[in-house]
Amino acid sequence: MLISSCSSDDSSSDSSTNMVLPKTVTITYPNPEFSSHNRRTVMTYDGNKILTSVDEYSKTVFTYDGNFIVKQVKFDIDYKGNEVKDAEVSYTYENGKLKTRTLREEFSTEYPNGQLIYKTVYTHVSDNEVTYMFYSVDSKTNVEIKDHQGVLIYKDGNLVKEEELTFNIIYRDTRVYEYDDKNAPFKNILGYNLLLNGVSIGNNNITSGSSLSNLFVYIGNYIYGDNGYPTKVMNYASDRKTILYITEYTY
Repeated sequence: MLISSCSSDDSSSDSSTNMVLPKTVTITYPNPEFSSHNRRTVMTYDGNKILTSVDEYSKTVFTYDGNFIVKQVKFDIDYKGNEVKDAEVSYTYENGKLKTRTLREEFSTEYPNGQLIYKTVYTHVSDNEVTYMFYSVDSKTNVEIKDHQGVLIYKDGNLVKEEELTFNIIYRDTRVYEYDDKNAPFKNILGYNLLLNGVSIGNNNITSGSSLSNLFVYIGNYIYGDNGYPTKVMNYASDRKTILYITEYTY
């Protein structure tokens, strides 16, 4: 199933002929124990609008309204090539900025709109600060229950700090990120940067990230092509010696 763009204005796509866009993303785990997680993803575009993202086991279809991504639908692919809807994410915007993100999962005859529903509502405090409220939604009554809230802090178009507070567990965590000054692989995909922490977190590449709870540590070592975009990334564990996985890009 391919959901095509419903845009009535393709001027941005026409001007993107020379834009650098990732065509494939390959993730490899050196540890044979995790080899089942290896993936090669192929992306297709209409200009600089992403249409599909496909790997061996899944397919994601993107839908635009004008220059905005309004929906992603993910399908699982079985060994016979059959596609089964796995998840759907829809987006709404206000004044050109992301307002809501709604995730639906576990579709069935009884739950055609998804049994598990999660909604995030964003408030843009300034160009560099966004607050959000995360809700779980009852699939039968549509009642929204607050789960947690957070704050996103940006600098130069990069997410540099994220704070999260969970109500029912009284849990608080803060993540911080550092970046290089090179181009991120996905920065030229139209509308991608508007999706905030749901998909994209910066125009540049993360070199390190950590959380106060120590549940999250990221260290990336990049190799760049002549165009200034990464072609290979070694992702290390916190000991800075063990390579967890390798990401390779073609454009």
